[in-house]
Amino acid sequence: MFLTLTGIISGIVSGLGMGGGTILIIILTNFFEFNQHTAQASNILFFIPTSIAAILVHLKAKDLEKKIILKMAPIAVAGGAFGAYMSAKIPSENLRKYFGIFLLLIGMYEIVKLVKNKIQENEKIKKQHKKIFW
Repeated sequence: MFLTLTGIISGIVSGLGMGGGTILIIILTNFFEFNQHTAQASNILFFIPTSIAAILVHLKAKDLEKKIILKMAPIAVAGGAFGAYMSAKIPSENLRKYFGIFLLLIGMYEIVKLVKNKIQENEKIKKQHKKIFW
């Protein structure tokens, strides 16, 4: 049951474009005691059908820039192959630490971005108020 729930949550988050694989890797390593390599490999296999579903939905909505995709796809495939090769060379415990550091950096980036956006919104509101009242 827990695996089914994990798949559902991870799929939903993936479909939203927020990296459902991150959730999947964390659950597989922490709750099911998979080593980091196995969890990441499972994530890649999980990613294929969820990304196909997301692509189909976005194609239907005409949300994709096909010219950009055609330019980026070969580079992304090469980068993925290189990343898989490199991760196989890194011991599982180190890979797990690097993954944790990566998540922390992404989290800090998102917090900084959120704060900057909030500050910009507040500045906009202040300017609007000055125009109205002065």
